Amino acid sequence: MIGRVLSHYRIIEKLGAGGMGEVYLAEDTALGRRVALKLLPEQHTQDQERLRRLKLEAKSASALNHPNILIIHEIGEADGHHFIATEFIDGETLREFLRRTGRMQIEKTLTVAVQVASALAAAHEAGIVHRDIKPENIMLRRDGYVKVLDFGLAKLTERVAPQSGDTDMPTISAQALTESGVVLGTAQYMSPEQASGKSVDGRSDIFSFGAVLYEMVAGQRAFESSSVVEILAAILNQEPKPLPSAVPPDLARVILRCLRKDPARRYQTMADLKVGLDDLREETHSRSHFSVVPLQLRRHWTVLAAMLLIASMLGLFAWKPWRKEPSVEPLRTIAITTFSGAEQQPSLSLDANHVVFSWTGPRQDNQDIYVQMIGQGSPLQLTTDPRNDYNPVWSHDGRWIAFFRSEPPAPTGLRNRELRLIPPLGGSERKLADIRGQDFLEAVYLAWSLDSNFLVVTDSPGEGQPDALFRVSLETGEKMQLTNPQPPVLADTSPAISPDGRSLVFLRRTSWGAGELHLLPLGKGLTAAGETRRLTPVELRADYPTWMPDGKEIVFSARGSLWRQGISGENAPMRIPYVGEDGLMPTISRSQPGKPARLVYMRSFWDSNFWRIETSAAGAPSSSAPVMAISSTKWDYHCQFSPDGLRVVFSSDRSGEREIWISDPDGSNAVQVTFMRAQETMCPYWSPDGQLVTFSSNKEGEFDIYVVPVAGGKPRRLTSNPAIDIGPTFSRDGRWIYFMSMRSGDYRVWKMPAVGGDAVQVTPNQSGVAFESPDGSNLYYSTPSVVSPVWRLPVSGGEPVKILDGVVWFNFCLVEQGAYYINQFGSETRLQYLNFVTGKSTTVAVNLGEVSSGLTATPDGRTILFTRVDSHTDDLMLVENFR
Repeated sequence: MIGRVLSHYRIIEKLGAGGMGEVYLAEDTALGRRVALKLLPEQHTQDQERLRRLKLEAKSASALNHPNILIIHEIGEADGHHFIATEFIDGETLREFLRRTGRMQIEKTLTVAVQVASALAAAHEAGIVHRDIKPENIMLRRDGYVKVLDFGLAKLTERVAPQSGDTDMPTISAQALTESGVVLGTAQYMSPEQASGKSVDGRSDIFSFGAVLYEMVAGQRAFESSSVVEILAAILNQEPKPLPSAVPPDLARVILRCLRKDPARRYQTMADLKVGLDDLREETHSRSHFSVVPLQLRRHWTVLAAMLLIASMLGLFAWKPWRKEPSVEPLRTIAITTFSGAEQQPSLSLDANHVVFSWTGPRQDNQDIYVQMIGQGSPLQLTTDPRNDYNPVWSHDGRWIAFFRSEPPAPTGLRNRELRLIPPLGGSERKLADIRGQDFLEAVYLAWSLDSNFLVVTDSPGEGQPDALFRVSLETGEKMQLTNPQPPVLADTSPAISPDGRSLVFLRRTSWGAGELHLLPLGKGLTAAGETRRLTPVELRADYPTWMPDGKEIVFSARGSLWRQGISGENAPMRIPYVGEDGLMPTISRSQPGKPARLVYMRSFWDSNFWRIETSAAGAPSSSAPVMAISSTKWDYHCQFSPDGLRVVFSSDRSGEREIWISDPDGSNAVQVTFMRAQETMCPYWSPDGQLVTFSSNKEGEFDIYVVPVAGGKPRRLTSNPAIDIGPTFSRDGRWIYFMSMRSGDYRVWKMPAVGGDAVQVTPNQSGVAFESPDGSNLYYSTPSVVSPVWRLPVSGGEPVKILDGVVWFNFCLVEQGAYYINQFGSETRLQYLNFVTGKSTTVAVNLGEVSSGLTATPDGRTILFTRVDSHTDDLMLVENFR
């Protein structure tokens, strides 16, 4: 087969063989990428029913779209061969790793386990049970990623042959276990219910996963024997041998709970198991290696350490009895800028005495580039173009400041940018290149090469492909692609080149607001010189990397603070003490003899609260000024009154993570409803009976729609489409959920059954959050922009009609005979009421202040809550003597 072309795949070499066929490395000649091509055995393709089921399962598995699940590109037929084309994994299976090492270190075990659990949790949410979890189906990539293989495939065969090179692995015929012949697996990893031929659910995978975890830390299988019958008897009747004493007790308890015979006594969902493993991993990262040393050794070490400490203290006292050692001062932060508005994207000059940044200006009317001398004077404005100027970066030779110029982002998030250069003191600009790509909130897209001859930028390789990093020549403007992200990755952004010019660290975005930092080796002329390597996990939500002067560490933003990490990967990321709270976009001065490093970053802090307006009737002018109703020192937003008006659901980061909360209308009895631990969990909305809340979250990567019982319980994921799904609302009869989605290429309103299921597009034009009228006859929706019109569309069908203009986004709500909305008149924000009978708007309240997302009213329209920003800081901060 080597050298043959099947369809558009050129076969390069054979990778292996197994019960499901031979696997080859191939080149996709249409897209120029490497793939794994699995050719199915003839006996598996002659049965048309089996082939139909195979295609159906492959389609289901490919729809999972999870970074830890093998991507299926295509299933097809060519020249009499049925094949499955998947992504090519550069690495080894967990079986190969264990055969080579015997067992896996605890910290690495937990890192692998969390990723596998995340993949299986996503599959279970989609209704797919793997049924054949084993080390052969877990792939360890060289960059640290884990991939779970063969979703929905193994269970389709009646008998699975042993894997190549592992003939000691007994397998079992599904027909021998069940009448239907659709349950099978590898004997050592079967659950008791699977082994006895009973129906299985996600808890069966939990048992199999527990058996894999046992083998990873113990170096031997949980259930081992020379025959299938004896293995099955052990699974059904015997407990596994005790785990080695070196396994931490908390991890041992997790594994043994997975291996309980009764499914009701295991973890009930893979998502819960993932949370437990995640917590253990964080504890392991923060715990000293000393804590896992056996007790007897620890005692010896403790005595020895104490003796050494005493001896050293006596020695120091005898040697320097009167000399006081200098203490290391903690890091301190001072403000460089305290202007109104947002000062963002700082970059230090070569001498570290000036900082360039973008700012919306004294009147907050336009984003331009400014230079500030640290410690004195007013900023020098470099640009005055009416378009947005942003992301300035100082060249290493000090001659240029590179920046982007563009119109505001489109509703789809796409933006055409001009890459421009300007001297540091102002003067004639030079356009270097046209750039196009996705627009991400407060993202960074630009970095200089060490010799100042090239720039690294985020640009689009072509329609339908993730944005990649490109090298742009300062002399010619010519572009050359450096990175090659593949779906479901969205983009590579936040580039930063090491002080020696040999490495590039960047953010590989796995979702709209999160991703992982990766490292790419660089060669001469700023060219890629190797494969990328992952540095941080996606759940850390790291971004904005910058290099320490010695090139051995990076500093970055994560979870509301600044962190640091060595690029060797040997140590876990560490939060920087004393400084960096609410820190974003750090930049560090270059190494200079005798001059300590300076750290500059943007401190971004928001405090928004809910304010109350009372009226005598719906739409009547308020006789009093707004008063604060629900407050915290954090960001509260997206509020919604319950159908009976007695409770309020809202989004908040008051717990440290953005989650959904419920409280009384005065803020008392506040209860956290979700524990998603996502980058964003938002847009809550009540069901008509007040028993459920629907919301959107990007817990699994991209934004999806969830529903959670108000009384408590696990949120249920309703969508798993790779497009963004946000802003859900219930129909008035509770049967449907409307939401805005990018499934058609830009935002439109879609709807799906409230219990989940297929979604259909509702609106023909660009659309935002939608609300069904109280009588269920019309749908009202905005467009996805900061200030937008509102449209009315008959639920029964027809053409949309624009009824309002100038509504501040997420500030429109319906009551019985009309709608409240917030608009802006000059610098003043106003609460307006639209009467559906007269078609006219009246002013209810003025001087609302700086409003944010969230407007709601009680059913009678007499009490209104809106979101006001009471404190907003986007200032540049300086840390001297950063070390």
